[in-house]
Amino acid sequence: MLKEYTIKDICPALSKQVLNHVCPLEKIDQIGLAWPHKRNFYSITWFTEGNGTAIIDFAEYSIQPNRIFLTSPEQIHNRLYSNDAKGYVLMFDKAVAAQLGIAVHSPYIDLGCEKTPLLKLVIENMINKNVTSGIEIDLSYFYSLISEEMHEVETDHKEKSTLLSQFKELIHSKNIKFQSMEQYANSLQVSLASLNDLCHKFAGSSAKQFLLELKIAEAKRLLVYSQLSVSTIAYHLGFEDPSYFSRIFKKKVILSPSVFLEKFRQ
Repeated sequence: MLKEYTIKDICPALSKQVLNHVCPLEKIDQIGLAWPHKRNFYSITWFTEGNGTAIIDFAEYSIQPNRIFLTSPEQIHNRLYSNDAKGYVLMFDKAVAAQLGIAVHSPYIDLGCEKTPLLKLVIENMINKNVTSGIEIDLSYFYSLISEEMHEVETDHKEKSTLLSQFKELIHSKNIKFQSMEQYANSLQVSLASLNDLCHKFAGSSAKQFLLELKIAEAKRLLVYSQLSVSTIAYHLGFEDPSYFSRIFKKKVILSPSVFLEKFRQ
């Protein structure tokens, strides 16, 4: 079973559990963490110096100056390889993320140099407040600045981004077992056409494909980090036929579930 960390676990200096926290990257207890692991909060990690490799779920990403990584609670942190990295970490729970319209649609953002002085000023302001609550305005402003790097500056961005986050949360809260896209749309109180438009805009795919990608991502995690059989995982993710699940998995991943498991299970 994977270890799941809270914000306090990641930052041992904290005296109690908190909803959000901002600190320099060097304050994170990287050595004391069990790898791989999960975290029950969202995080934004901004590397200002250093090089290395970050492995999130089953993908490797290079660490480089002015690269910001965004991770969500369901993702698995496999390893962080870097001896000289410096930067900042912003951590916040699901409720804060939903309140501020924060969502993870891409694994990282590369900042332009012109933004870094202002972003650093905002982060240092949060750190200097020396509080673990009441920084939501600063956090929202910081996220709005990095969102511009993702070309998401429309006036209705926050509302739509929040809706996509709600869609993602709904998928996970229902164990991805709704049988039709209409059921998801009805639960979100939008039309199926609107839900499809939203997914095309922010995820580059239809709502059905977005759902399937989340299923495949969760299947990978369950295959490697649980003791569940392929059939059990298929049923858990809403597939009535395990052989159909295996075909879809192989089509998306190139490897069959059993070969994927053989390759990645430690």
